[in-house]
Amino acid sequence: MRVVFLRIGYELLLGCIEQKTGPDFMTFTIEFQPNGIRLECANSINGLDAARQAGIELISVCGGEGTCGKCVVQLLSDADEHPPSDADKKHITINKIEQGFRLACQLTINKNAKIYIPDGSIIEGQILQTDGEDIFQNVCPSVKKTTLKLSQANLQDLISDFSRIKNELNNKDLSTDLNTLRKLPPLLRENDWHIDIWTRGNEVFHATPHQKTRSIGLAVDVGSTKIACYLMDLANGRTLTAKGTPNPQIAFGEDIMARLGYAMQGTSQAEELFHLTIHAINQTALEMCQRIGLTPEDIDDICIVGNTAMHHFFLNLPTGSLAVSPFVPVTTDPLYPSAKELGINSKPGAGVYAPPVIAGFIGSDHLAFLYAAGFGEDSRVRLGIDIGTNTEIALQVKGRIVSVSTASGPAFEGAHIKYGMRAANGAIEHVHISENGEISLQVIGDQAPIGICGSGILDAVAQMRVREILNHRGRIDKSASNVKLDKQGKPEFTLAYGEKPITLSQTDVDQILLAKGAIRAGIDILMDHLGIDLSNIEEIVIAGAFGSYMLPEHAMGIGMLPSIPLEHIKTIGNAAGTGARMMVASTNSRRQTEDLTKRIEYLELTTYKDFDMFYARGIKA
Repeated sequence: MRVVFLRIGYELLLGCIEQKTGPDFMTFTIEFQPNGIRLECANSINGLDAARQAGIELISVCGGEGTCGKCVVQLLSDADEHPPSDADKKHITINKIEQGFRLACQLTINKNAKIYIPDGSIIEGQILQTDGEDIFQNVCPSVKKTTLKLSQANLQDLISDFSRIKNELNNKDLSTDLNTLRKLPPLLRENDWHIDIWTRGNEVFHATPHQKTRSIGLAVDVGSTKIACYLMDLANGRTLTAKGTPNPQIAFGEDIMARLGYAMQGTSQAEELFHLTIHAINQTALEMCQRIGLTPEDIDDICIVGNTAMHHFFLNLPTGSLAVSPFVPVTTDPLYPSAKELGINSKPGAGVYAPPVIAGFIGSDHLAFLYAAGFGEDSRVRLGIDIGTNTEIALQVKGRIVSVSTASGPAFEGAHIKYGMRAANGAIEHVHISENGEISLQVIGDQAPIGICGSGILDAVAQMRVREILNHRGRIDKSASNVKLDKQGKPEFTLAYGEKPITLSQTDVDQILLAKGAIRAGIDILMDHLGIDLSNIEEIVIAGAFGSYMLPEHAMGIGMLPSIPLEHIKTIGNAAGTGARMMVASTNSRRQTEDLTKRIEYLELTTYKDFDMFYARGIKA
């Protein structure tokens, strides 16, 4: 039962909280992805109008007449109930129509619906964090570009073309593939024997006429919610440009278990998740290359990290063993597939480095985070937390590093919260409630609020607790100012009034407490396992987008984090992305990361003694 509760029972438990009864049972909800905004409707509504009411500005040059073809969305549910209009057929390919793509202005929605909005259809998209520390080091990439000016073959010098290259490099062990060998003779003779070659170890994998180009690496962090990509100059290890994009797999579930369940439906479903991920990486890499005057063929080397499920998805490995107990990965070894094998657009012959994963729910992104944060380099007692749909936590004590994964759920990303959304313009990101009950809001984009994102949700709950609007059991005081009863008689606290009031209901608070309870249980179990208490913790390192924007004092105020001096808490942004950049720039980093893997112990929470007690204690406000 513990396994079920921790991994998928979270959703079942919340489902009991979310059941609707009473006079508003005829309403329906439209869920917009990837930002997670939900719109509750009582009457039929046009798709474009629904997006506008939800605060999502779709591109609509024609004002909804169906003539510009810009407001393209994808129906993720019941697409067959919305046959394509003439305008749809004019602006959208047959293949896309079969996948559920429609013009929003041509849709009439009158029941629960789930709609995905592509990047190209929205005026301003979700804020996707790519920031992380730039750690410059002794660069030692696995790929090396070398310029050669060879002596020409003649009757007095009959050495073969490739032997001539080996002699020039003084490397008798050098090898190459047939494709490169086939290109060499004309390449040498048409370019006055002046060429560039790319080597990986003792292998020549590409050759071109000599040209002044940089050697470029691509680092990718495939997260459950977003994909963060970075282009690196492999000559000096510096980041040239970065871009984040929503993970298109969100269309198949906000939590990992839902996506694993979809992949288990059949080979075509698993292939779809694989191709969606690779397409998103290719598209993002292309846009970054264009930004700095390059092409994907300039990408010489690639490193990709992700949690274990994402790792298996982007490598197109079977995921069935991750979906059922005991949640075992196919492999925990580092892998080196070719970019061509995965379908990643890059220089011919380029390779991909996929660092090792640690366990079924502890992936290479956690490893990259710990490496970038310097875990294992000293003897300090350090706690590392990467908050997300699955929150990974590591505790370093006396040379030991023990990691756990907690099913914290997507509540801190706005999911399952009535007015929750991901960080985008219009999202409440910070909340303050004064002693006299006055509410101050900080809204992304300095506009009227349309929802509330994770950091704002945390602030609101913490402030409600401080002002005793919430008691220690997490119950909202029905008599408090700004509290009203909904149609089911449950209390909800109003954060913002106006055309679209933004509230936090008792159900919302319950979900936040469940999420923070899972995180705190993981922390407390690690401390119990390693025999330390709060006074021993010398530093807490917090990674991830939510961790970067949350206020640590509020996280401590609701008991999510241990109460320690604020100066001992450090946020480091997308540390998994930082680790991936370090590994694409240096084989030394790859070796050190693989050595670190051997030191990390995985602790399975579901089998830990008194887990239920730790979890119940962690839920309290």
